[in-house]
Amino acid sequence: MAILTRVALCIVALSLAAACRTGQEQWGPFRGQVVDFDTGDPIAGAHVMVMWIRDRPSLHSGESFYDARETVTGIDGRFEIPYERRWVTAWVRPPRVDVFVPGYVMEGAAVVTGEGRPYVAPTFIGMRLLQTQIERCKNRSPLPVMTPPESVPVISNAIHDYGVSLSC
Repeated sequence: MAILTRVALCIVALSLAAACRTGQEQWGPFRGQVVDFDTGDPIAGAHVMVMWIRDRPSLHSGESFYDARETVTGIDGRFEIPYERRWVTAWVRPPRVDVFVPGYVMEGAAVVTGEGRPYVAPTFIGMRLLQTQIERCKNRSPLPVMTPPESVPVISNAIHDYGVSLSC
């Protein structure tokens, strides 16, 4: 019986270790520059958020919010969200990066260096300016699903204020 208990404990420990994400690309630092897609000009004051979701093994939907961090770009459009070590990371998905700039929509991200990883290596994030009120109303940015507004208050307030100002 003791041998079966030890084997079971080893299997559980290995499963937990395999489910943990500890690499640099999982926890930062996240770096980039937010630019206007058409002109290449940097966008100051862009809101950048990194969010993690946890998938717990379950017969039902096991998705839940894990964590989020945010920052605002400087005058040169650059941002960095520093590395933060996590210890209990079982079943946490790779991070999702969202950018919010009033009146813009995200077109994509491109890594500056040929062999780098997005947001780990310096990354350009292109934002396309929305030209009309109809476009702005159609592309209104909600806070990503499962993100509690209190976890990212700066971007939450910016999205809310922009939505109110649109009067769609």
